[in-house]
Parts: sequence; C-alpha cells; structure tokens
Amino acid sequence: MSSALSQLNTSLVAPSPSATVIPTFVLLFAMTPEAAAQAGTSLSGLQLISDETSQSHRSRMESLQRHLFGESYSQASRLQRTAVGRLSLPGRAGELTYADIFRGVHKCGAALWEVSLFGQPQPLDIPRWIGWLDLESADSPAKITWDKLATGRQGKASMPEMYVPLVVLRFRDGTLGELVERHAPDLVTLLHRDASGGRFKASFVSAELASDLCRSDDGLWMIARNGAIDVSTHSKDTQESQLPRDALPLLLTLEVLCLDRAVLRSYLDRFAQRTYGTVDELIQLRREIFDDLEEYYGTLAKTHSYAADAIARGESLFGIDDLFEAVEDRLEALTFEISTRNEQSINRLGLWLTTSFGAIDVGFVAASVATWYYKSNLYAVLGWTVGVTFAAALAIAGLLRWKIKP
Repeated sequence: MSSALSQLNTSLVAPSPSATVIPTFVLLFAMTPEAAAQAGTSLSGLQLISDETSQSHRSRMESLQRHLFGESYSQASRLQRTAVGRLSLPGRAGELTYADIFRGVHKCGAALWEVSLFGQPQPLDIPRWIGWLDLESADSPAKITWDKLATGRQGKASMPEMYVPLVVLRFRDGTLGELVERHAPDLVTLLHRDASGGRFKASFVSAELASDLCRSDDGLWMIARNGAIDVSTHSKDTQESQLPRDALPLLLTLEVLCLDRAVLRSYLDRFAQRTYGTVDELIQLRREIFDDLEEYYGTLAKTHSYAADAIARGESLFGIDDLFEAVEDRLEALTFEISTRNEQSINRLGLWLTTSFGAIDVGFVAASVATWYYKSNLYAVLGWTVGVTFAAALAIAGLLRWKIKP
C-alpha cells in the first residue's frame, strides 16, 4: 500500500476513466433475540438455494472460523447457519437481479442475516452502488431485501440493530496501486456511503487508506461506521466461486462484530425491563453475560493478528466498546443495589434478634425481682415479667430503628 499512498496526489488531480471491476455486495443485518423472535420464521416467494451451494458456503465459513478462532470455539457451535433462499430483485440490465440469503442464529437467540448480491463486471459507479446499499430508499435492493426479511408477525418491518454492507471488489486489469491511484477518493466515498456528491479532503482520504487492515500487498481492507470494503487484484478461487475466499476473513470478522452489538443491546433492554432481586439471579445473569459474549471476551485474544486488528477497530467504530461499558455499569449498579438490599435485610434480622434477646434478658431480671417481691402470687410474677419484657422489646426496637435509620 505504500506505493498506492505515494500515488494518491495524482489521483486527486487528474480524473481518469473508471476501472472495470467485479462487485459483490454482502449485506449483514443483526437482530436482537427479542426482535428475532418477533420476526417471521418462514419467508415465502423465495427460490431454493442448491444443496451444493449451501453446503459449500457453510463449509468454507466453518473452516475459516476454525482457523481464525480455534477448534474449541468452532466445536461449541455458537452460530448455526442455514440457507434461506434466493430472492429475485426487479433489477434492470447491469443491475442486481437476485440475492442469496443465509441466516445465522446465535446460541442466545440473536439472528444474523447474510445477503449476497453478485454483480457483473462493470466500471466503478459509486453513486449507483451507494443507492443500492441505501436502507432508506424504497426501491434499493437493500431495502427490498430487508423488508422481506424483517416483516414480523404483525406485518411491520422493524429496523435492524446493526446494518453493515461489505463491498467486495475484484480488479483484474492492473495492480492495486494502479486502482487506488485512479480511484482513491471513490473508494473512500463508497466506504462511507456518502451520497452528498462532494469530495473528501486529500488528507482524509490518505488517513482512510492508511488504516488498511489487510496484510497482503494485493489487498485492501477498510472499515468505517457505514460499512466495509475488500479490494483485491488476486484471488485463488475458481470461476464457480462467486464470493471470493480471500474476502471471507473480513466477512467473518464483521459477523462477530454484528453479534457482539446485538447481544449487548439485548442485555441493555433486559436491564431496563426486568428486575433482578436476588443474589442467585445476579450470579445467573453474570454467567449468561460471560457465556453469550464469548466473542467479545475470548475471541479477540485467540484470533490471528490481522483479524484481531479488524475486530478491535470495529468494536470502536461500531460503538461496541461503549455498549459493553454501559452493560458493565448497569451490572455494577445492579450489584450495588442487591448488596444494599441484602445488607438492609441483615440489619432488620439483627434488629429483631437483638430486640428478642434483649427483651428476654430484661424479662429474666424482671422475673427475679417479681419472684422476690410477690413470693406467694404466681400470676402477679407472670404478669410483671410479661409486661416488662414487652415494654423492653418496644424500647429496644425503637432505639435500634432510630440508630439504623438511613
């Protein structure tokens, strides 16, 4: 990438003909467990994806997952992947005509939709591609697909907890440096899905290119709040493989980030809607959080360095670190609340125990005095003892309540 950066100033001055690339768009939609439960479980009007295609996709993703995150993580089967179907799109000539839909369900119930849209070789057309990815445009492939996926049982489509489009570009007519030299501002505009029509500063474009997370000379990975881009001039895949294998590490990284955010959002919602009143419930909640957030707690330290860097950057960009801190703060506040309630319960128990034993001690003293004074009247002794004991209990209880009153 050093040669690409050194040629950046030239690309900002002289426009050149658009390079021809092979574009693939992978749309990731994350849903919290609650939203996933409310969404429809079956989709009508879809064509079947062949078993060969489905099995090939699943095996490639699971193989890479095992390679990146370790055998134990893979064997835990935390994400179950299924092929949903192929959705036909009303695309015109040169546009996207169908979407292959896969669904992953996390063990906590969070859902992740993976939608692949394959384009034909074509010149870079950034404004049109940004329009395709616009989730607020009624006729965009992204909006049409999401409305199909998210229409719930009440017939309304909610918004996803997280929407991340991954743009995969394959350039066959030159080197990566040549592509960046000609289209560096265009790539950054596509990364941020900026439809304003303005041009970014050269310093901003350079900074984005410098954040490249790919370790290969012929590859470029960039992540932003609005999506991610994978650019490559070399691929080992055969012609039958539409989603290049060298794009899968970044795709799998984005899946982990989407799941992190969906799970964290779910816990924040649970804190707002549910009351945890006992220590046992708090212990169970902590256990669930550590288990459901294994991707956040454990995966980062076990990944290869390039995936770890991408995850760390994504957690900052997508607000996942902030969400995690919010969950930790709520958990600490809940711990303090439950501890305070337990302390108050212990204080109340101590109050009644002190009152009881104190009153009994006073009763014994009263009984001794009454026995000496009323030598022949047993009922008088009993009445005196009970009365003094009761009065002592009231006095002790009142004094203790006043002392421990907050």
